[in-house]
Amino acid sequence: MRSTFGVLVMVAAAASGFGCATGVNTRAQDLAWERWKACDHFSTIALDRIDPDGRLIVKGYEMESAPFATCVAQAAAAQVQRGVTDRPEAPVLVKLYGCIGGAM
Repeated sequence: MRSTFGVLVMVAAAASGFGCATGVNTRAQDLAWERWKACDHFSTIALDRIDPDGRLIVKGYEMESAPFATCVAQAAAAQVQRGVTDRPEAPVLVKLYGCIGGAM
């Protein structure tokens, strides 16, 4: 019983100190998050995740994928214009519903 408790305490300590992500975004993720908020008005596009390199991974339907990508590119251009970044790249991956290999 005592050894089980010791193991549980060690596992909990490791998970709280070493095994969890820090919860801090990269600069690229912060910029991508801003682009997402600027373009979060397409009814069929849903955020899946933002990769550490700033790539937006979204799920949606083909009819709004191109307009969404255009919106994100315009938001990235606005960031460059404001001087918050000098990188106009705004990588977007749209997983299309109903496509083989796409979102389900």
